[in-house]
Amino acid sequence: MKQIQSMPDIWDDTPFWVMRSTVIGAFAQAAVRQSPYICPTMLDVGIRQFDAWLIRDDCFEISCEDLRDLVREIIKKCPMVQSWNTPKIGKHTVVFCSRHSQPPPDYDFIDLDAMARNIAHSVTLEEKYNQLHG
Repeated sequence: MKQIQSMPDIWDDTPFWVMRSTVIGAFAQAAVRQSPYICPTMLDVGIRQFDAWLIRDDCFEISCEDLRDLVREIIKKCPMVQSWNTPKIGKHTVVFCSRHSQPPPDYDFIDLDAMARNIAHSVTLEEKYNQLHG
């Protein structure tokens, strides 16, 4: 049985400094990248809801795992973002797709847990790269 890929070395518990705007930008990027549409419904509202719960300091120190957990908790508090996790049509719990076929966008949704992980990974990668090469 194949094991789940381990996290990259950058996912250590070492805190790093991050700008608030970097986290918000990664949130918007992940939402657009994972949306079955050109962008999620009312993306601006989702960004504002996310921003309202994010740490108020312009710059803060956090580890990658703590950032992922923070993003998960914030997403749970944002009704618009939560709505992206529900297909627009139907109540499908399982949809079959392959590399040759995709579900119609109205039957698709954004996996919010994957979104939180993608945000944390993107921010961590950018900030740690900047620390080494900046």
